[in-house]
Amino acid sequence: MPNRRIEDSAKIIALRLLNRKRDSRPEIAQLCGFSVRTLGRTVRRFRTTGSVAKAAAIGRGRPRLLHTQDSNYLLKLARHNPCYFLDEYQHFLEKYRHMPVHISTVHRTFERAGLSLKHIQKMASEKDPLAEGLFINRISRHPAHYIVALDEMSKDDRTYEGSADRETFIHFLQNDVV
Repeated sequence: MPNRRIEDSAKIIALRLLNRKRDSRPEIAQLCGFSVRTLGRTVRRFRTTGSVAKAAAIGRGRPRLLHTQDSNYLLKLARHNPCYFLDEYQHFLEKYRHMPVHISTVHRTFERAGLSLKHIQKMASEKDPLAEGLFINRISRHPAHYIVALDEMSKDDRTYEGSADRETFIHFLQNDVV
């Protein structure tokens, strides 16, 4: 009969029988259908907490879903350095966010965000630290007011100008912007 769920009502009945002091503990345990040790634990729990019910198991096991902040942290890690393995992401969550999660939870988080292994591998192949460093070094030589940010735009009904080749764009920068 180990690991059997005993109803709280049976434990309350056992406590009432024990308070009557007519029967012995082994007789009460036999009447209620559990062991003398269970009766002893029930008496102890009732004296300390005032209830015969076991405390709710809060925080047992690993979380199956991450909170939004932890999920965002994981996605930022993946975008910053997509070369990590799932167990390394798991290690970062445990070390820096104090979240002991399972590898499958990390994997499901990436799946929910739309990041597949193929997408992460593509991000990793596009990330070149040497090229990044060279670009930062080259761009930092210019004052901030020299930099013009433009986005790509193609011709449609709402714009007056369409795409331009290199010469037209440089002419535009020299004559219209400067």
